[in-house]
Amino acid sequence: MDTYEKSVDKAVNAVDKIGRGANRLYIGCATILANLFFMAFCLWGAYAAYESWQLENNGETTMGMVVGLDERDDSDGGCCVYVPVVEFQADGKTYSFYGDTASYPPAYDVNERVSVLYDPSDPNTAQIDKFSERWLMPIILIPSMIIASIIVTFFMVRAWRRRDNILS
Repeated sequence: MDTYEKSVDKAVNAVDKIGRGANRLYIGCATILANLFFMAFCLWGAYAAYESWQLENNGETTMGMVVGLDERDDSDGGCCVYVPVVEFQADGKTYSFYGDTASYPPAYDVNERVSVLYDPSDPNTAQIDKFSERWLMPIILIPSMIIASIIVTFFMVRAWRRRDNILS
């Protein structure tokens, strides 16, 4: 009977060690995946900031007109927020684009004239020439993703060091 109990204890200890190892592996992988997720959003914000910066330095300004308001679902899945659809002319051609900020109530009226900043080498790259349209998303997105990454990493490293069982 004594040999049987020792064998069972060894098996239980082996399963416990495997479980702790799997838990620590899970914590490590979850931390890496979460940080990759946050990094992707930071890169999106950095791209938006770079595009705004490029337009600010190399773009041309013209007047455009809000020709419509695109109705979209809000972040809660309800109805509705509105994104302006803007048309402008460059080199004798008409171009249109969606504004970068959705709002309720609409921030713009149909037939309202707005200043447009566009890339003369590619007029399809354009933005409403307003600080909030061009810079608000990167200013909010990049720091919030960095802070979220720091917080998640702190708690995951803490759980890893304490050998907390987060799988159960």
